[in-house]
Amino acid sequence: MCDNNFIASESVRCLGCAKPSCRNGCPIHNDIPSFIRAVQNGDYSGAVDIVGHPFGEICGYVCPRELHCTAHCVLSAKGAPVQTGELERNVFAIQPYCVQRRGNLLHGKNIAVVGGGVSGITFAVKAYEQGADVTVYERDGLLSTLQLIPNFRLPRVALNRVLDGIQGKFNVIYRNVDGDTLPKLLQQYCAVYLATGQTRIRTLGVSGEQFALPHNKFLTERGEISGSVAVIGGGNTAIDCARTALKRGCKATVVYRRQRADMPAFDSEINAALGEGAEFCFNVAPVNIVCDGDGLALTVCRTVSDGRNSLTLTDQTHVMHCDTVVTALGGSFDAEIYLQLTLGDDKYHPVGNLYAGGDATGGSLVADAVRDALRAFDNFTHSLGEK
Repeated sequence: MCDNNFIASESVRCLGCAKPSCRNGCPIHNDIPSFIRAVQNGDYSGAVDIVGHPFGEICGYVCPRELHCTAHCVLSAKGAPVQTGELERNVFAIQPYCVQRRGNLLHGKNIAVVGGGVSGITFAVKAYEQGADVTVYERDGLLSTLQLIPNFRLPRVALNRVLDGIQGKFNVIYRNVDGDTLPKLLQQYCAVYLATGQTRIRTLGVSGEQFALPHNKFLTERGEISGSVAVIGGGNTAIDCARTALKRGCKATVVYRRQRADMPAFDSEINAALGEGAEFCFNVAPVNIVCDGDGLALTVCRTVSDGRNSLTLTDQTHVMHCDTVVTALGGSFDAEIYLQLTLGDDKYHPVGNLYAGGDATGGSLVADAVRDALRAFDNFTHSLGEK
């Protein structure tokens, strides 16, 4: 929900630094001072165009601003940095990014985007705006990963604004692209942007795993889930599952095989879960799951860890009784697809007319996905100038 009073009072606090450290702290290197100046002048449309992509509001909600723009604001030394993320999401709520033709650089060119997530859609938008005919190949649904983020962390209205803005701009084909299909696309299109992300859900690899519920099913489950829920994992998705369980009236326990300091989840999300009543069990790993009357018995073993790269399982076990076990272990890549990416030196431009971004190039945040698409698009347009 937008707040004009907040926009007015917060934007005037920006010092307009000659060397803006906030911009350096942003993975996309957004021109934050220029964005805020436009906001101060009431030019919301111009401010949104300075950001230059449709995901400003999304970034404002889900990016760890305490590590990026806000952390790098010079006013943070006094304890009151400019709340750039909140400004961005408020401005975009009032004036969503307008996807429209802006040039003819790619007129007459056909471009394929494999993957309809944040990175793929960003590349598709930039290509469309420069006159290209864009086809997006998507297995599940556009921005399906974002749609798994609970409404309390990413309001659905914000996501719908992005989806409404790209409606009808691309040809969308709902099908899976595998290692056999990709070479054919490379012959059919003048450029292919590969951004399928981590499409394969990781498994526990323990006996009784069939009794566990994968995170995507749990987060979209509309049936009755009650009692106690054990969530296995340590990322933001695990925290989303725990908080979702709590909001459904369940008891939630996050089971993580390393220490809290090693959790990839944002501190702000962990603290939110703790504040809402979630419990955490650290340095335990699942061994097996069995049915136990009307519930489940999750056997875990004690682990010894030293950072993210060290983990030893011990023979000390105990049983956790719960009603539901949820796995939130992240994903892995389709090896047949991503084998193509090893052929080049530039991770954004692996070889020939193939470009890549998103999870494939090492980023895990929405801002990383946008950045990758913008860099790959710059590489693509630069290559046209060299021909």
